[in-house]
Amino acid sequence: MLRLLRLLGISFGRAFVHDAFAIAKASAYSSILTFFPGLVILGSILANWRKGAPYLREISYALGSILPAGSPTVLTYLKGAGKHPVGFLVTTSFITLWTASGVMISWMEGFRRCYELPKTWGLVKERLIAFMLVIFALVPMTFSTILVAVGSKFETRLLPYLDPDFSPYVLLMWGGLRWVIATLTSIAVIALIYHNAVPRTQPWHSIIPGSVFATIVWFTVTVGFRYYLQHFGDFNTIYGSLGLALALLVWMYLISLVVLVGAEFNALLFPRAMLGKELTAINSSKS
Repeated sequence: MLRLLRLLGISFGRAFVHDAFAIAKASAYSSILTFFPGLVILGSILANWRKGAPYLREISYALGSILPAGSPTVLTYLKGAGKHPVGFLVTTSFITLWTASGVMISWMEGFRRCYELPKTWGLVKERLIAFMLVIFALVPMTFSTILVAVGSKFETRLLPYLDPDFSPYVLLMWGGLRWVIATLTSIAVIALIYHNAVPRTQPWHSIIPGSVFATIVWFTVTVGFRYYLQHFGDFNTIYGSLGLALALLVWMYLISLVVLVGAEFNALLFPRAMLGKELTAINSSKS
């Protein structure tokens, strides 16, 4: 336990040295520019799909559980997104993909610094890899949403046939299963990003610890930040109508910092991964 705490302290120290705080700030700006257009696209798709009601309900539940502030406003924004022209949705989708890739590019820069790797990818290749990571990250998120939504429909149909004494246990089990799916999805998405976001692809066993660490701290930071906003911080008083957006921006900044510290944690546990082929080639050419 003491060794783990020492490694975590060193990870935060290395994050400071590698300027992770500035990188997290850039990532947070891209995240807030991705968030609201993404809600418009998602809400419009579900509004046009006659079977989209259970998915809208589950996504609303997830957002209400995860977001530290402004959940009612965000949910109203999501559910209020009606039908939009195809051209508008295509343009908004491209903007969302571009800004989301900006998040990935910021993280990729942070990961390279964690492993002390040189920047070997050009601008075009780096952007294409960022696009790929955004799309790949959506796959487990979409799968988990579908799984939870289908399970919710099954639960709704099953409850009338159950003994009333067992219904609370079924609801409790389903609530726990939701969190298990959310946790595994988060670990899978972060691991996927860690695995592919540096010039040298990292082995899976070397990126799982940081993924688990980032997921646990992510949830902890979210709960702590929500408590702070509810009891101490009033962004609306300070920033007025911009309070909600700025609260989300700070939360996204904290989440980006957690992801970067998780990469530092992986680099400490598996230091041999820092000796990438590209770095070795550069050292050989100098000698």
